[in-house]
Amino acid sequence: MSNLTKIPGIGKNMAKHLVSIGYPDIESLKGQDAEEIYTKHCLHYGAGNQSCKCVLYCCRLAVHYADNNGQLPPDKQNWNDWKD
Repeated sequence: MSNLTKIPGIGKNMAKHLVSIGYPDIESLKGQDAEEIYTKHCLHYGAGNQSCKCVLYCCRLAVHYADNNGQLPPDKQNWNDWKD
């Protein structure tokens, strides 16, 4: 299993999705654009997933976590804290 599940809010299913679109671990998320990851996810899993913004919020959280050595802002500890 990937170390992606160490990221708060990234469960087994989301980790599997990230791996399937080219992000096998936390290191692979460093320096990435969350919006681009989300777009890759939508293209891979089909247009119906574009409406699921929770995936975008998970991507934002995961990239921030990777870029900041596992640190998250106190007010953004969960995926739903990363909404627009």
